[in-house]
Amino acid sequence: MAQGDDPGDVAIHSDARLAVLVRKNHSYVRLSTPEPPPKAPDPAAKLTTTPNTPPPSSTALIHHDTRVVYNGKGYRVQIYSGPDRNKAIAVKSEFMRRNPGVSTYLFYVAPAFRVKVGDYRTQRDAEGMLREANSLFSPCMIVPDMVTISTY
Repeated sequence: MAQGDDPGDVAIHSDARLAVLVRKNHSYVRLSTPEPPPKAPDPAAKLTTTPNTPPPSSTALIHHDTRVVYNGKGYRVQIYSGPDRNKAIAVKSEFMRRNPGVSTYLFYVAPAFRVKVGDYRTQRDAEGMLREANSLFSPCMIVPDMVTISTY
């Protein structure tokens, strides 16, 4: 015993490879290994966070340089819903030809094929596309959906 050691101290050393041999309630138990100490911040690195920035909510907001991506609940305009797959493909192709910059989606939800266009965060944002789509495709309606919006 080294000088200054408390006789009640016990040091346990384990090998992480032994974790696969340890079983508890018919499931494997992973032995924890110590984490490396955190790295010191680089003084040359620029701070990209701003004070008073609210924490992210349930929707994901990711900042990549000048691009902002929103992934969460939003709206799309449904321009076709019916059982005919060929007509759904034709409607999608025609819309894409007339509106090359607008995202277009084809879904199959039994028993109907659905063509939806756009990625909008609010119903009000989708109303302009609804007016435009109603002039060519009928009936059209705004439907809630999970959307991804990229701004460059």
